[in-house]
Amino acid sequence: MESVIWLPIFVWMLALVINVSMIVFEKNQAYRVLQNANRILSTGYIQSEAETEAYIRQKISHIAPEAVVTTRIENGVVTSELAYRVTDLLVPQALVDLANIWIRVSSQHFVEY
Repeated sequence: MESVIWLPIFVWMLALVINVSMIVFEKNQAYRVLQNANRILSTGYIQSEAETEAYIRQKISHIAPEAVVTTRIENGVVTSELAYRVTDLLVPQALVDLANIWIRVSSQHFVEY
């Protein structure tokens, strides 16, 4: 009978662990996309910042469809930044307290062309 009291706590903890795992995994995926996009721009295969931003948005659309992407070239360094809400990644949408947290990922590469 006591398990009825503890079961919701265990389920909530399991949901929390799953959500944290998803957030960390998708952040690493987003970082890889930024690095690839910067590398492609820095070697000249993509010609402009706008094309790079479109590439990043396309690759990240399944993770965060409303992500904010910026890319710029300053002093021979390509910098791309990506920001998206944590709520885009939450599985059961039960953790409403995390609704206002943003994930920010940034990457830089030297221009090689």
